[in-house]
Amino acid sequence: MTKAKRDKTAFSFNEITRNFSPAWFAAVMGTAVVPLAVSFSSQAYKPVVATLFFILSAILFVLILVPWTLKFFRFPESIKKDLNHPIAGSFFPTMPISLIIISLDLMKYPELFFTRDTSFQIAFYLWLIGSIGIYMMGFIILIHIFRHKEITLSHANFGWYIPPVSKLIIPVAGFELAGIFPQSMELTFGLSMISLGVGFFLFLFVGAIVYHRYIYHELPMSRFAATFFIGIAPTAIIAVIFFKMINLFGQVQILGVDPHVFIPIAKLAIMASWGFSIWWFFMSLIVVGYYMRKMELPYALSWWAFTFPTGALCIASGVAWKVSNFTSVSFVYDFGVFFLLAVWLLVFVRTLRGVVSGEIFVPTH
Repeated sequence: MTKAKRDKTAFSFNEITRNFSPAWFAAVMGTAVVPLAVSFSSQAYKPVVATLFFILSAILFVLILVPWTLKFFRFPESIKKDLNHPIAGSFFPTMPISLIIISLDLMKYPELFFTRDTSFQIAFYLWLIGSIGIYMMGFIILIHIFRHKEITLSHANFGWYIPPVSKLIIPVAGFELAGIFPQSMELTFGLSMISLGVGFFLFLFVGAIVYHRYIYHELPMSRFAATFFIGIAPTAIIAVIFFKMINLFGQVQILGVDPHVFIPIAKLAIMASWGFSIWWFFMSLIVVGYYMRKMELPYALSWWAFTFPTGALCIASGVAWKVSNFTSVSFVYDFGVFFLLAVWLLVFVRTLRGVVSGEIFVPTH
C-alpha cells in the first residue's frame, strides 16, 4: 500500500468514525460552560462572549454527535472495546452531561435565541434526556468495571469521577427547573435530590480510590495529566447546588424546609465547598507544572479536562462571591475567568491542529 493510499484511509470518514473517542464531548462541556462562567461578570464583553460560546457549543455538539452516534451502529465492536477500556469508558457520560450544560445555558440566557417559554421547555427536555443518559451510561460503565478482570491501580485517574459523579450535574439544572415548572416538582426536585445523594457519596468512594493511587503508585502517563483538574469539579458543583437550593427554597415550600434556617447553613456549605475547589485548582497547577518540568505534557484530547472543571470553579467562585460579598473572592473569580478563556483558546487551537493533521483520530488503545 502506498503512503498516499495509507493517508487517504487514515483520513476517511469511516476510519474517523471507527476511532472516534468518547472523550470528544468534553470539548462541548468545556465550551458550553463558558457562558455560565462569565454570567457573574459585569464586563461589557459578557453578552458577546456568552453568545459566541453558546453558538459554538451547539455547533460542536451537532458535529460531534454525528460520528459519535454512527459509531454505535456501524462499529459496535469498537464501542465494546471503548466500554471495556478502564480509562476510555469513563468518558461516555460526557455526551448526556453536555445536554444538561446546554440546558443551563438556555435557562441563563432564555431570550438569546428563542422566547423565554420556548427556552425553558427545551431546557426541561434536554435536562430530562441528559439525566436519563447519565444514569444509563453510569450503570453500563460501572457494570463493565465491576466485571473487568484486568483493572489495576495504574489505571486509576480522575477521569473515573465522570460516570458516578456526573449525577451531581443533574440537580444544578433540576432545582432551577423545579422553580420554573412547579407542576413537575416531584420529577425535578425528586430526581435532583436522589442524584445529589448518589453523586455525593460516589464522589467520596471514587475519590478515595483515585487519591490512594496517587499516593501509592506513580503518576499517570503524561497524556492523562489534565485529568487531575477533574478533581476541582465535584465540590465546585456542590457549591452551585446549594446556591440553587437557596433560590428554590426562597420561592416555594418543599418538605417543610424553613428558608430562614436553611440559607445561612447553605452559605457556609457554599464557602467550604468552594474552598476545597480552589485548593484543588492550585494543587492541579502544581501537578501539571511537575509534568511540564520533570516529564512531558504532550497534547491529547484529555486536555479538554482543563476547561470544564475550571469553568465549574468560576461558577462556584461567582456563587461564593454573591453570598459572601468578599472582595477577595471576586478577585479569584476574575482570575478564574481569565484562566478559563486562555486555556480554552489554547486547547481549542491544539485540537484544531490535531484535526487538520489527523493525529487526533489515531486510536489510542
